[in-house]
Amino acid sequence: MTMNDALRLLLVAADDAARVFDHADLADWPAGSLDAFERQDLLKPCSGGLTATCPNCFDRHVEPVEFRNGPDGRPRLFIRCPEDLRVEVTPEMCCGWEVNPEGLACAVAAALMLTGSPKRIVSGRLWRLGRIPLEGKTREVVLARRMGDDDAANVAAHVGTGGRTIVLVPHNVPYERAWPGRTPAVVALSRVATVDDGDVVIDGVALMESVAEADQSTLDRGQIPLDAVAAKKVRKYVKSTIESMVSSEALVQAYRVYGSYRNAADALNAEGHVTNRWAVERAVKAAGGPKAVKRAENSASVARSVASHPRDRAKKFHEYR
Repeated sequence: MTMNDALRLLLVAADDAARVFDHADLADWPAGSLDAFERQDLLKPCSGGLTATCPNCFDRHVEPVEFRNGPDGRPRLFIRCPEDLRVEVTPEMCCGWEVNPEGLACAVAAALMLTGSPKRIVSGRLWRLGRIPLEGKTREVVLARRMGDDDAANVAAHVGTGGRTIVLVPHNVPYERAWPGRTPAVVALSRVATVDDGDVVIDGVALMESVAEADQSTLDRGQIPLDAVAAKKVRKYVKSTIESMVSSEALVQAYRVYGSYRNAADALNAEGHVTNRWAVERAVKAAGGPKAVKRAENSASVARSVASHPRDRAKKFHEYR
């Protein structure tokens, strides 16, 4: 067994509510593994009562330890066994270690080089680790454990519904139905974490590839992240706004018809255009001002009146031009 194998066992145990490593488990681990994991606060002494694994049975059942005085008056340690009735154990066999969830959160945040300390969201289950840059933006990273438990939906509710959060889990990836909204990118640490010189490290390339795969799966299912939905709505709004914008000529013509900036703007808005009195005023001033617009209107009116008489059309056009 290698250190990476031992780390994988530790991550699997992090998704188990009652997993305890005893002396028999640690006997198979590489030398220095326990010290390295304790140094990073990944493991801690078991907080339960004194128990021991039966050394005689293949199923390695765990039983509470009983104290009995020996013939010399010194206490001796025993456990009950369905096969041998009573089995003596040593003090070393009574030690156990369990995963320290808080230490795991800190170790993962350190491996990702995130600033600050993890923020506990749900005690023993969910931590906010920080944000990492990705594709020109930043995305929140959280650590969630025991997402296969019956109450996993309650934990998932704290992640949010946007689908942009990167959720790290020790080993067990939950079902998609566990998430209340769009499925976030979920990555198992057992796929991307290793041990290097006694410290837990995370393969950044493997992590980003896993996130990209999860994002693509979300898109394939037709689930679009909220920021993409927002961008789509903005593009649609801008397009409709541009299509409804009024030309300068139309603004000037509306002013000629309605006689004031306000009335012209109100009439155009009533027709479904997007404008205001200031836009009408700017267009009129660009056309030479109110007097010039009025003169142009009067000239056009006179020209139309003269041109309405066929026999005088050529003469009167000459006179009024």
